[in-house]
Amino acid sequence: MRKVLEINGHDYTKYVQWKGLSWSRDDLDSDDAERTMDGTMHRDKITEKRNLTYKILNAPEAVLAQLDDDLRAENSADHTFYATYRDLHGEQTRKFYCSSLKLDLYQVDEGNDADWGDGRFSIHEV
Repeated sequence: MRKVLEINGHDYTKYVQWKGLSWSRDDLDSDDAERTMDGTMHRDKITEKRNLTYKILNAPEAVLAQLDDDLRAENSADHTFYATYRDLHGEQTRKFYCSSLKLDLYQVDEGNDADWGDGRFSIHEV
């Protein structure tokens, strides 16, 4: 199976919901980009960045805790991480940050094992 998402050497591919994967490429323009009075846009493109949104299938609590640690990137001074992911141009590795992870708790059994699901998060290229 090809990688859909790997962060810090942890492969989350089997937990990614395929229909929940969203990809975007966003251009960044300099402050010199402007629209003139006749409506013409004069661009000064600096670069482009990727934004990826994932939905997570049910996964063991330990896997989701590791994902949370990887996305928070607390061991990185700037709270960023490298992710290898599926791109329109094949497998790519780029530097990202994540500002939010949401999960739903379904139940906790008598042994204190928890069932989590419907996870969703976005990562943004630095």
